[in-house]
Amino acid sequence: MKNSNLRFQLIIFMAFSIPFFSSAQVDATKLFSEEKTVTVTKDIAYRNGESDSWKLDLAMPKNFAEGTKPALVIVHGGGWAAGSKDVDVYQKMMLAYAQKGYVVINVEYRLTGEAGFPACIEDVKCAVRWLRSNAEELHVDPNRIGAYGHSAGAHLALMLAMTSDVEKLEGNGPYKEYSSKVNVVAAGSPPTELGREVPMAKSEWWPIGYIGENHPPMFLIQGDSDRIVLPERTRDFVEKMKTAGADIKYLEVEGGHGVAYAEKLEITDPAIEEFFAKHLNPVE
Repeated sequence: MKNSNLRFQLIIFMAFSIPFFSSAQVDATKLFSEEKTVTVTKDIAYRNGESDSWKLDLAMPKNFAEGTKPALVIVHGGGWAAGSKDVDVYQKMMLAYAQKGYVVINVEYRLTGEAGFPACIEDVKCAVRWLRSNAEELHVDPNRIGAYGHSAGAHLALMLAMTSDVEKLEGNGPYKEYSSKVNVVAAGSPPTELGREVPMAKSEWWPIGYIGENHPPMFLIQGDSDRIVLPERTRDFVEKMKTAGADIKYLEVEGGHGVAYAEKLEITDPAIEEFFAKHLNPVE
């Protein structure tokens, strides 16, 4: 394998049959028999170097159908200055989608206190290139890679979909022979532009700077009373993308910034699952 960390950093083996966000108990007598299982490897280094942030968690289906599988890249939120892949929401989502038949990576990246923009964009791109570099060993179809993020993570997930041909955003990480592009993206409470005259507002760092037709299918979810990511900006981005001919789906629901994270999950979870299943075709 091209990345020896993947071979030697197996820390946890777990078997799960619990639906997303369920508190049901597992019957231990069934874990290794009739129940589908997944393996989880924590804190794999997707690049070497001085930063402790270049790590990801990997969840893989174990006793599922043979053949290549789609992959899902989860990118945590936190305003680019906080947050972690270890947040319960992202850990549960990682396990839930692995149990649906996806190979899932849950990505850490450098926060702004460690490195300014666009380091976070460069890091998630490097993680996707790492995934493609290990596609054969992980039984991943490199043409069926999706991404999901919420808030700052949604911004980064959208940048994965929209900027694979922008060399200056690829950074100086390894695996440059592989593409950082994802084939489909879902984004909750997505900052598509910063909207303020500050250094971080450069259009080249935001989805609004890449309006066009030739992007992967997108699904944006917005709360109608979000005071952090304003609904009117998300609506404007969606309309501009539709006018350009992009394949973009939009869902606006009652709620604030926690929509698709901690609010309205009874609506958003099934919608996201259906969207990924349509485009990535998991086989359970």
